[in-house]
Amino acid sequence: MEDQEPLTEIEQSRADCGFRFYVVKPDELYTQLVASVDADRQFPNKQQTTLTSLPPVESLAEATDGSGRLIAIDCWRFTANDDALLDGVDGVQELTQLEFLAIKPEPQNDL
Repeated sequence: MEDQEPLTEIEQSRADCGFRFYVVKPDELYTQLVASVDADRQFPNKQQTTLTSLPPVESLAEATDGSGRLIAIDCWRFTANDDALLDGVDGVQELTQLEFLAIKPEPQNDL
């Protein structure tokens, strides 16, 4: 029986919860990534039911430590092309679920 490499913390986080967590710098890089993913998936679609692949950066929550904006994405949504787009990109950092939760702002209770 072959010995398998142990999962990295990121891989284990993905396996445990089914999400990939990122902190992104709200600059042209995120906008370019959205455009690349949209082009790969051919969005907006012909039915005009899906206009974009990722939310605009302005709608993402600000990390409490000031490191950027936060986004959580279901693992099943990722393709090999997405991984290639993200490989070595500055301004986008994948986090574990615990790291993400540690800098996610608490929801505001407006009375």
